[in-house]
Amino acid sequence: MRKSILLLCVCLLFSACATNQKSRLAATMAGVAVGAGIGAATAPEDERPELHALYWGGIIGVVSAIAANYYFNDERDIDMVKLENEKMKAQLDFFQNGTATLLKETKGAADRKYFQSGKAKIKLYKIDQWVDEGPNRKYHRDQMIEILPLEKGE
Repeated sequence: MRKSILLLCVCLLFSACATNQKSRLAATMAGVAVGAGIGAATAPEDERPELHALYWGGIIGVVSAIAANYYFNDERDIDMVKLENEKMKAQLDFFQNGTATLLKETKGAADRKYFQSGKAKIKLYKIDQWVDEGPNRKYHRDQMIEILPLEKGE
């Protein structure tokens, strides 16, 4: 019985991992350990407790692995990384494909839907970019506006 409690404590310690994959493995191992403990403890007197421990450990381990796959889902992390990747690609494209010259910098009113204070810093840049739009069409970009929220104290 002491070995089962020690094994359960070790499995619970492993379940405090940082990544989803490790969390799935730790949950599966904890399920196997708990199932083995239950199987060994509830085995009838005339049967071998090791076989019951393997049987119950396998069943509860599979159930905990399935539950861990649904609970530790990677979709949210993947979506966040994709958005960050698209943002970085756009910034890299901006810096690689055109130099921007600051023409004017002012402070003015901004949409409260995007800026809490209702005021923003507005920068007007002159750029020189040709952009492909399909196989037969190109257009030229010559100006860019950047609207930034005002920092505290501005």
